[in-house]
Amino acid sequence: MARRKRSALRPALWAVTALLAAGTAVWYALDGGAVPMALTAPDRAALAERAGGLDLNAASAEQLQELPGVGPVLAERIVAWRQANGPFTGPEDVMAVQGIGPATYEAIAPYIEF
Repeated sequence: MARRKRSALRPALWAVTALLAAGTAVWYALDGGAVPMALTAPDRAALAERAGGLDLNAASAEQLQELPGVGPVLAERIVAWRQANGPFTGPEDVMAVQGIGPATYEAIAPYIEF
């Protein structure tokens, strides 16, 4: 029987996979390690204590970190955007902050107000 040659495609696929994994790690690092996720029971209880949700136009960076998927870097970006552009008026403004896309906005939407 003839011995089958290893596919030249396999090392290329490994390289692509490694690049994607590295890119993902860099993305999370640049975003302060924040990953949209479900809230734990204590987090949900802390946010539920607020009447009507967290006001994005008045919240401190520390308070913003209570939101799901918002780490220190993203919280600082939210505060910086607010200082540079004025108050948030709607979802479009929130998603203009680098690091907040549709998935992150959907995760925080029930817990915020403008």
